[in-house]
Amino acid sequence: MGDIANMSRRKQKVFAGLQAPKDVFGGSLLTSNPKIARPLDSKLPVHLVLRAERSSMRRPQYFLKVNQIVRNACRKHGIRLYEYANAGNHLHLLIKLRNRRGWAAFIREMTGRIAQMTQTKWLYRPFTRIIRGWKSAYQKVREYIQLNQLEAQHSISRSDRDRLVALRNEFAAGLAAIRALSNQLI
Repeated sequence: MGDIANMSRRKQKVFAGLQAPKDVFGGSLLTSNPKIARPLDSKLPVHLVLRAERSSMRRPQYFLKVNQIVRNACRKHGIRLYEYANAGNHLHLLIKLRNRRGWAAFIREMTGRIAQMTQTKWLYRPFTRIIRGWKSAYQKVREYIQLNQLEAQHSISRSDRDRLVALRNEFAAGLAAIRALSNQLI
């Protein structure tokens, strides 16, 4: 299952206990060509993370244009955007798909336009996580995205930063559990 000892790649963080291995796909979790279809759900929210090789999406000449591309692509393809954070080298989106058919066109258009404008490449395939539950799980992801936005704006307080670190630790613990379950399934 790939070289897990290679720690130079950043691993995608996940929420502990909020999803099963079948609910996450992409990002640094992919070590080869996927053998299964991307899990998507039109009835539940989806956390989407796109990571670029350079931190260029928050540059003044691109920032508003990137935000406009994201919002226009969501509107055009009928995707509801609940929360959005541009952290410079990665984007977080909390979305709800109208149907699975619109996913490919949406992600292709959005990532292509951003990459073309900023002259950067995407490091990984888009990471998606189905958020099971509209109360606790949805609120945790929404808070995580908001804290990422505050951190990118350099306007986060010490207590908020501590909360962000705690959420990131939950993500890391969840990723370890998913990897263990995935290894058992293979």
